Amino acid sequence: MKKIMTVCVLLLSLQCIAQDIQKDSRAKFDVGLEGMAGVSFGNNFYSFNVGGPSLRLRLNQDLSVGVGALPSFYVRNGKTGARLGVSPRVDYKRWVLFAPFLHMDSTDEWVFSVGFGYKFTSH
Repeated sequence: MKKIMTVCVLLLSLQCIAQDIQKDSRAKFDVGLEGMAGVSFGNNFYSFNVGGPSLRLRLNQDLSVGVGALPSFYVRNGKTGARLGVSPRVDYKRWVLFAPFLHMDSTDEWVFSVGFGYKFTSH
């Protein structure tokens, strides 16, 4: 009888611990929408960028670093166009510092610029 009671108490304790761990893991998961609009400037070049898909490492609640794709409308040497850029980025609260690289097919060269943006979120 003692063995059965010991097993029941042990199973009940494990169940309580498992539920406690499960509650903590749910609290860390966050879902929401996020968008970014920004401008960047380079040599005879400026662009309006919107945040595309990105991979980021969150260092703390306010700061993250990563890399992402930036759909961009640009003006280069007085001519306009649209390109998809690749950019490292640093996010601090709602502000983003990014440095997009865009490939120009007609001249087969990469254009570099530096810019800043603002994040819109709905958490």
